[in-house]
Amino acid sequence: MIVELIGCSGAGKTTLARAVRDRAGSERSIRMAVDLVIDRPGRRWIGNPHAINLVADIVTLPPFLRAWGRNREFVGFALDRLKRLAPSRFAKLNYSVNVVRRIGMHELARRQDAAVTILADEGTVLMAYQLFVYNAAPLDPADIERFADLVPMPDRIVYVRAPIDVLVDRAMSRRDRRRELATGDRAQVDHWMARARDVFDALAAAQPIRDRLLIVDNAHPQDQGTVVERIAAFIDERHPTGGLSPAPPDGPSSEASVAG
Repeated sequence: MIVELIGCSGAGKTTLARAVRDRAGSERSIRMAVDLVIDRPGRRWIGNPHAINLVADIVTLPPFLRAWGRNREFVGFALDRLKRLAPSRFAKLNYSVNVVRRIGMHELARRQDAAVTILADEGTVLMAYQLFVYNAAPLDPADIERFADLVPMPDRIVYVRAPIDVLVDRAMSRRDRRRELATGDRAQVDHWMARARDVFDALAAAQPIRDRLLIVDNAHPQDQGTVVERIAAFIDERHPTGGLSPAPPDGPSSEASVAG
């Protein structure tokens, strides 16, 4: 089963995913998606994010190509949008490579044993960042719906939210600030965070995503334990006996979502 965490930069997606994994301990096989790339002999020493991405670009290309027929329509939609709207030539290239990497990683996760849950903090749905956030085009609900209809879908989605002022504070205090936010003043960062929030709120309302969605608020560190428990319960809800079998890979989950 693939569980993707989505939300604005600074919402705490990676921290929460790692906490959910650590909570499970040895009782259940829960892995971070990045482990599919670096948890191999000769790669475990790699810690630099840029180096990890370079390795991932190589490792995920074959599964991306093998699944080309299934994902061709989404790739065409994504690349066309980047061609028209990416803010620079560098962004167009970088975001296009990101599309290949995310889809290839998704295909790697789909092929894992049914007893394994994969937590993705940078998955396919999060590609909405590159396609919709960092450009000046008005947000078109029809494009959001089309994205939701076409994107390779995880089995479950957790939308991690926090107030804009909290997100801006976190983004500006990070040592590894996103390239798009690295040179911005507070007003610019606030603008991009508000736009990202609008994008993810719209995605959360789209039926293909709404049907497999949990929404959690992660504004205060003292609440993290409660948030982790909610996510863990959301993962377990569909598997009351502890078995972890994925939903049909190309169809919606047979169960309703939990949004709150």
